Amino acid sequence: MDENPFADPNQVNPFMDPSVMQVSSQSTTVGAGLDDPFGAPAEPATVPVAPVISQPAPQPTVQPVSTGYSAPAPTGYGGGGYGSQTASFNSQPPKQYGNEETMHKQEEINTEVLQPNAEKLVEDEFRKREEDLERRERQLREEQKRLEDARVYGDRVPNFPPIPAFFPCTPCVYHNIDFDIAPEHQLSVRRVFYHWQFTVFCYLFNFIVCLGMICALGTKAGSAFGLSLLYAGLFIPLSFLTWYRMLYNAVRLDSSMRYMLFFFMYGLQIFVSGIAALGFNSGGFAGWITAFKTMEDNKALGVLGIIVSLAWCANCLIAVYLIMQIHKTYRSTGQSMEKASGEFAASAGSNRNVAQAVLRSL
Repeated sequence: MDENPFADPNQVNPFMDPSVMQVSSQSTTVGAGLDDPFGAPAEPATVPVAPVISQPAPQPTVQPVSTGYSAPAPTGYGGGGYGSQTASFNSQPPKQYGNEETMHKQEEINTEVLQPNAEKLVEDEFRKREEDLERRERQLREEQKRLEDARVYGDRVPNFPPIPAFFPCTPCVYHNIDFDIAPEHQLSVRRVFYHWQFTVFCYLFNFIVCLGMICALGTKAGSAFGLSLLYAGLFIPLSFLTWYRMLYNAVRLDSSMRYMLFFFMYGLQIFVSGIAALGFNSGGFAGWITAFKTMEDNKALGVLGIIVSLAWCANCLIAVYLIMQIHKTYRSTGQSMEKASGEFAASAGSNRNVAQAVLRSL
């Protein structure tokens, strides 16, 4: 007889009890030695013995290793055996394996993935704030310098000539025609200013031609080169201060005395332009005379000398035209010699040195 496949292997078989097995091993006769009252011999009755079922030896129970998950058991067979078990899940999260350093690296990687631009945004914000602070600091320095200049010069901070910031020298005077000069006189002052610029060009061009002469002709043009260098270095700043700046202040301050000084110095400029156009030998000017003489030795330098002569002639004619225009302006504004004399006397009297010199002479 086959074993019950559905039986619990751990269940105890009652027929395996030793006392039962001892009784079943003997044949037991019931009613032996009793007489049948009816005379019929009685057959011995036999007690049925349950069949012996061989039970396999119990196997050692092996407990399975828990992995956090229990496999579902089949249902429908009842009892407290195998079929009564149901599937279950471990409520705890799966255990993390690995050391702390690996876990920290994983957290850092997650942070970089979730916030890739956080550090860049912070750096950009700090950079913007730093640039803003530098800009404000620069503005404060400029404002402080402006206030210091205003304390020394008033509101008229020197701005001419326009010199780059890296140059060791600084501007000398304040020059602003639109701000200082009345609108009806701005055109005249601008024309004189352009004439001064053309005069600077004539001095520099004359120096370049004389430099070419000494390179081509040698020592014969040595004196002309030396004088041309002196004229360019001396007359350019003097022309600005003696006649252009004089006219600028005369119109700005409505000063008759400055008008008179302008007419005198501008007349000297017309005379110098005429001398430069003639170009006497070894005079430092490459005018007509010097140009034609140089053409005998070097035609290229002779042609350049003629161009310089034409420039000086144009300079002289322009100066004559402008002095006539300025004289008209001088007359139209009510200026006169008497007013100029009064201004001179007032300025001389206000000067302590001049007043002391006059008192000593008396």
